[in-house]
Amino acid sequence: MNRLVCTSTAAITPDQLPPTRRTPDAPARVLFSHSAALGFGTTSRTLVDFAATRNDIDAVHVTLPLTVLQRAWGKELPKGLHGWDFHNTRMTGAFSRPLIHACQTALRPEHFDVVHIMTRERAGIVRKPWARAHGSPKYVVNVDTTLRSWDDAYEIRRTAPKLDYATDDRVLRAADAVAFASRWAMQSAIQHSGVDASRAILHMPCVRANLGTPRTTRPQGPLHIIFIGNDWVRKGGPRLLAWHQERWVDRAVLHICSAHALIDRAARNVQWLGKVDHATLVGTMLPTMDLCVIPTWEDTFLIAAQEAQAAGVPVITSKLAAIPEVVRDGVTGLLIPRRDDAGFVAAVERLIVGEPERLRMSAAAIQHVRENLNADLWHTHLLDQLVALADGRPLRTLPASIVEDTPHA
Repeated sequence: MNRLVCTSTAAITPDQLPPTRRTPDAPARVLFSHSAALGFGTTSRTLVDFAATRNDIDAVHVTLPLTVLQRAWGKELPKGLHGWDFHNTRMTGAFSRPLIHACQTALRPEHFDVVHIMTRERAGIVRKPWARAHGSPKYVVNVDTTLRSWDDAYEIRRTAPKLDYATDDRVLRAADAVAFASRWAMQSAIQHSGVDASRAILHMPCVRANLGTPRTTRPQGPLHIIFIGNDWVRKGGPRLLAWHQERWVDRAVLHICSAHALIDRAARNVQWLGKVDHATLVGTMLPTMDLCVIPTWEDTFLIAAQEAQAAGVPVITSKLAAIPEVVRDGVTGLLIPRRDDAGFVAAVERLIVGEPERLRMSAAAIQHVRENLNADLWHTHLLDQLVALADGRPLRTLPASIVEDTPHA
């Protein structure tokens, strides 16, 4: 059950929190510290929904905003400093401060058995000496990447001292458990950050999808390609628009779902849709699409690709970070190195002309989501592990229904 969902702790009183002592057979008392940024906001909202259905969890959810000064302190400086701006360390300090203050005042740790923190930048709290006082709740950090895996994926070479890496490692090692959004991030933390495999939980941040929604059939004509991404430049929107105008303008309609796209009124056969309501996107729009193309420059786990595949839409996107765990290359879509413009153009062309392959990928995509990217599976698994941690029981890295060769499976 959800006892409290809030974005401010100013008016919280002790009677609004779980009791300071957990009695036998009482639900696990869990504090969720959420993030509203990017895809983390989607995952946070989904966790609120799932926790509401659980009788074995007494949940408090808080999403704390950052002040202007905290945002300024955690802001990334101009590129080219090779780590000398200590961005990760500054973010950890700035982002964890609101939670530290909340736990010193309104959200007293003695009210909780487990504190679940999203993301690692906010998790500097687990290194504070007082965090182990007042009943000693267990701390779980939910991460989509480690600093080392991020640097490897984006070919960043830090010449600065290793302070940022050390900050990352201390946070991950100090947590009682770490929930990873992908095997890619989990393997990096175990190999490089010293996270014990017995404390690793795989929690893929899947969202509930309309599996089984009938595909819309229409007469022969131009194909429909969809781009999804509010961060227009980072998600590769300008390059996709250029390719479309040069090569496919008479063979495909490009639908652009982006709050920050720079609209070009001269562009032909383009639908500028702005920010699209999520329910409309997954329930109405995606089942009418033939391809989803997102030539992203930076991503860790592409939720939009999961939603497209759930609707039976093959995805063409970058072979990057944990995206190969979401899109199965050659089966549910095509993955291209992020800088390979010619590769992207050839991949889109291949599926525009290759209707049989496109239809095979459509069917495979729905099956892949049902078996491997099912929100019920992954969020239930995480909540089960939070209860196990509160009860002092061993953790499972993977849901019981998934068996594979991974650490501590």
